[in-house]
Amino acid sequence: MAKDKELYRILELDESASDTQIAESYSRLSAGLKDGSPEKQRLDHAYSVLSDIERRARYDVTGKAGNRASVRRRTSRPGRRDSIRQTLNTLFLAGAAVTTVLFVMQYCGAGTTPFYIACGISLLLKLTEYLLRLIP
Repeated sequence: MAKDKELYRILELDESASDTQIAESYSRLSAGLKDGSPEKQRLDHAYSVLSDIERRARYDVTGKAGNRASVRRRTSRPGRRDSIRQTLNTLFLAGAAVTTVLFVMQYCGAGTTPFYIACGISLLLKLTEYLLRLIP
């Protein structure tokens, strides 16, 4: 956990402050300040980080406020891995449908080998998709 909690000090709060306490402290401290002043800008920045649950959690862990635009930009573009995951998931669903048909055929006495092959392929596709989720 980060040792420097400057944003909490700017708003005169401790780390366990609730959202309501953050808003009240911001309102109280910024009441008499002009919009362009450096002190008002520091208060605005501290409030923008601590009032956003994701940014506050990141700040509590790392001690860095981060830039909201860069976070949005990173998460808004689907990557190649996402399209591979989607393709594997679609193939898995198709394999599940084929496995279901083969299971019914096996239950009726048509044979067992195709059923086990389809189960193995579906399992391999799902396992590959889960492994891709582990890669950042």
